[in-house]
Amino acid sequence: MPRQRIHVQLDGLVAVHAVRAVWTALGAVPGVLSAEVTMQGAVLEVEGALDRAALDAALDAAGVSVRSLRVEARVLPVL
Repeated sequence: MPRQRIHVQLDGLVAVHAVRAVWTALGAVPGVLSAEVTMQGAVLEVEGALDRAALDAALDAAGVSVRSLRVEARVLPVL
């Protein structure tokens, strides 16, 4: 399955402890292989298609919401 890197800007991250809650919540989203979370948002490494409903539910449980989501374009190397 193809992997994709997704940049997510979040609303509701108002305290440093919330970063850990978001990181933990993202670990429960199917397909998320890794997540880097800061006060500004998150960068996800995802295998296959991201289940947006599962992402929204996990983030809602952590007390935040998605402001914007951008899939990073991947360029394949020329052989």
